[in-house]
Amino acid sequence: MHKVVVTDGLVLSKRGAGESNTLLALLTQELGLVRASARSARKEVSKLRFGLEPMTTARFSLVRGRNEWKLIGVEAVSRTLLSDSSLRRVQVGRVTRLLLRLIHGEEPVPELYATIENGLRCLSETSDTLDAEAVECVLVLRILEHLGYLPGSPPLAPFLEGEVSSAQLIAKAKESRLLLIRTINESLSATGL
Repeated sequence: MHKVVVTDGLVLSKRGAGESNTLLALLTQELGLVRASARSARKEVSKLRFGLEPMTTARFSLVRGRNEWKLIGVEAVSRTLLSDSSLRRVQVGRVTRLLLRLIHGEEPVPELYATIENGLRCLSETSDTLDAEAVECVLVLRILEHLGYLPGSPPLAPFLEGEVSSAQLIAKAKESRLLLIRTINESLSATGL
């Protein structure tokens, strides 16, 4: 008998496989980054298909197969991370591509999941373009810090603490935007990925 793992998660990407199957990259709270297949999820009668859109948060039920995870259930589906703004969608897309580039293998990092969920929610709710750019910088900085790609530096410490949606943090990030971008670019180039 296979053990069913039920965990909160976020759909980072999806693509079709075969006639009706779907391959997913899910960032989960309990398992980390999981690549899973959803059988027959593209069929019109599938109960799974509405919970598999990118940037959907939900409670996923997964079973470990011989070679891959299989998605068998989706509940509590939420699309609050999707913004109506095309610019916000582009920013969210950049963050998700970064996550797929930097995270390899399954390793649970609950703090990373919480940071990403809060940061993406704040990014999708931000209406001002400069504020959204500041939130994106802080979110990427925190992702790099959680994954161990960020060097310890006292000037960066204020950006790694507190709520991403804090008005003071956003104002400070707008003032220090060049420092943040330079640090992010140096960290990404040092990864070699």
